[in-house]
Amino acid sequence: MFFENDSEIENIASSSGFSIFVLPTIPDALPKVGNKNHLIIEPDGNNITIEQIREIIDQTRTKQTKDFYIFVYHAEKMNEKAENAFLKLLEEPAENYHFVLFTNSASALLPTILSRGDLYIKRIKDPLNRPVNASETTKLYAKRIISAKNSDLPIIIKDLSNEKDFKKDARSTSLSVIETAIEILYKSYFATKNPAFLKKLPKLITLYDNLKQNGHIKLHLIADLC
Repeated sequence: MFFENDSEIENIASSSGFSIFVLPTIPDALPKVGNKNHLIIEPDGNNITIEQIREIIDQTRTKQTKDFYIFVYHAEKMNEKAENAFLKLLEEPAENYHFVLFTNSASALLPTILSRGDLYIKRIKDPLNRPVNASETTKLYAKRIISAKNSDLPIIIKDLSNEKDFKKDARSTSLSVIETAIEILYKSYFATKNPAFLKKLPKLITLYDNLKQNGHIKLHLIADLC
């Protein structure tokens, strides 16, 4: 099912015991829930851990006479143990509890979790005309990679590796840069129909896939683009 505005989330969640919202970006603020009680779960570092799911389990042992909402942001970051624990939680849902997951990648969730929830995908109007949704730093490195010659790559990778976000999470930062580069090239091609924008796409897509599969980050950033 599709929805178009974040303002619809509250009403949708209210009518469902377990809903999953797929959005290109996670809302900056929780949906307005008035005086309804709620628990917020967000990634602890790079993951949502089983300890955080146990927090939900402990909460659901408290009986509720009014609606209680469990919001899980960036649900795709649940690690394997957390996902399995969450799945067991869904087998015996507590009365008056509403589980609301937010993710930008439904395919990253277990199929068994997806099958138990009501899935809502945000409909994007004219996606090719929308601005690239990334930080200025991410767009800067994406553009540098797009225009780089092979000899430029080592210095670009060196500069990127010195960024604070890279030091914190090198893989996620690299994937964001490559994903942004791919998006820029696609949108540039559809805007101009210039086939030159497509030349680097195969290498970028290969690089993205290799990084997703836990390949060596700096090695692939250079080798896959040469």
